[in-house]
Amino acid sequence: MEKHLLTLLVLLIVPYYNFNFVQGSEVKLSQAEKLAIKRRLKFINKPAIKSFVTQHGDVLDCVEVHKQLAFDHPLLKNHSIQMKPNFKIPKRAKLNDNSSSILSVSQLLPRNMRCPKGTVLIKRIQEKDLMMEISSFSTSNSSKFAHPNDVQLVNEIASIGVSTPNTGAAGKINLWSLDDVKPDQLSDATFYVRSGDGLNVNAIVAGWAVNPYLNPNSPTLYTYWTIDSGKSTCCNNALCPGFVQTSQKVTLGQALSPVSKRLGHQYFLDLSVQQDVRTKNWFLLNGEETVGYWPKELFTSLANGATQAGWGGEIKSPIIEPTPAMGSGHFSKENFSVACLMKWLELRAPQGFPDEKAIEYYMTRPECYDIWYRKSPGTNENHDRYDDDESSNWKNFIYFGGPPGCKH
Repeated sequence: MEKHLLTLLVLLIVPYYNFNFVQGSEVKLSQAEKLAIKRRLKFINKPAIKSFVTQHGDVLDCVEVHKQLAFDHPLLKNHSIQMKPNFKIPKRAKLNDNSSSILSVSQLLPRNMRCPKGTVLIKRIQEKDLMMEISSFSTSNSSKFAHPNDVQLVNEIASIGVSTPNTGAAGKINLWSLDDVKPDQLSDATFYVRSGDGLNVNAIVAGWAVNPYLNPNSPTLYTYWTIDSGKSTCCNNALCPGFVQTSQKVTLGQALSPVSKRLGHQYFLDLSVQQDVRTKNWFLLNGEETVGYWPKELFTSLANGATQAGWGGEIKSPIIEPTPAMGSGHFSKENFSVACLMKWLELRAPQGFPDEKAIEYYMTRPECYDIWYRKSPGTNENHDRYDDDESSNWKNFIYFGGPPGCKH
């Protein structure tokens, strides 16, 4: 059973693709492919009422809400936009220590960068975004590129999962920059909800990712969705129609800063994915800010709720290259302010978060990347690896990750 679930996880995250690359360098494209990229950029990027350039070089456009790319999806032609969920957005718990803080909306986007009424904030897709997509881990069903070099990809994961009917998951993930990730590699820290079996898995993934095409060595807000285990219908961020943006303050793909420092201050991204049980749409929230949602029309089984959820990290890399770091680049045993930490893990389920005995571990290469789960003191009798009193209010949490250079 465990082996079967692990196989499903790998199929869910990334299929194997052909691509043309130079090891450790940028993807090389033909003139015809470059022209195709230009045509696609024109299709993706809708006319902007107003635009901003952030300190990270991201171009953020204010696009009329009903003219965004999402509605180019054939299943959303008659979709009614839902600007806010029907469920009550809970006040997110604040960190009560001096060594950590949650990345605020004003840190993500200064107050002088705001979109006018009737528009939403959307990161302008640039050529580098599409280069990321078609390098080593293309997962968009709208990608038209297939190269002849047939290079096998490696996808390693270190995560925990639960098999419980639910309508959402959440977690606070500390942010790290990674300087060893190559253009044809990806490293991320995410959580997911999913349903279905085999090659028919519906899933939504949310968290942060590092890839030099997206933002050199720095994390970006990252999402992914699929309805067939990543086989053909799937999408990274907003590279294809589907996700409906509703926020004027936070958008998919934007750079995240400041980041955590080893043995220093820790910065956390506070994310949740939750289904509106009335409309069946799946909402993404950054703290108390509604970023947007995946409409129910996109999904088959996930429209009726999720049956599984999970939290952890993954890397993707060509098999001929040493793999990049996961998380912070340190193993779970190195603990607070060194290893990657995801705390306040939440599950939207009638019985709440499952007991520890229901937690399943998925580690494809435990000698390279590992994960460690616990409940805070007072809810679990095994207290053998708590650093200090800080962990007493973390509820359910995980440490995970590993250094670069794992060879195959």
